[in-house]
Amino acid sequence: MTPKMLRHFTGAIYFSLLGVLATADSLCVHLEELHSKLQYRQRVRYMKDYFPVNYAVKVHYEDIYRTINVTRMQNRNFTEMNLKLLWVYINSQVLETVLEVLPKRHPSRTYVEDISTLFSYLRMNVEEMVDDIEDDRVEEILSHVSNIDEESKRKSIRPKALFDNCYRVMKQLFQCDWDP
Repeated sequence: MTPKMLRHFTGAIYFSLLGVLATADSLCVHLEELHSKLQYRQRVRYMKDYFPVNYAVKVHYEDIYRTINVTRMQNRNFTEMNLKLLWVYINSQVLETVLEVLPKRHPSRTYVEDISTLFSYLRMNVEEMVDDIEDDRVEEILSHVSNIDEESKRKSIRPKALFDNCYRVMKQLFQCDWDP
């Protein structure tokens, strides 16, 4: 490799890394507001206090994305990008399910809609990544999550637990500078 080619190659790597860092920073900007919306007090207020005692939402097993799921997938060599992509898509699906059961005038509806809007922005940011997926396992999961029929097995789970899982996995996957 000639010195000129090496400089070009090194420059391409540098700009490629800058692009990755810019993408990570832009995701962190969107996640900062989501992080503040998902603080413990707000999750308790909107997803527990405003619901009847022991209220549960029926979701598909695949819609429950916990930190243990992430750890298992990391042990099976899923990439970080794929885990983040799954987090965005699965939680978008969960938000739609919660919005379906909330009455129009429920006090938590605006809160859930705001979070859903933030997830819409995140989906726009990661939409281009979907085309670049090379892992058949991730494509299979995304296909399965998006094509689940209404009669498939469902599990009852409290809305707050869904939002707790969303928050914990976000903290596990994204290395953003969260304000204390």
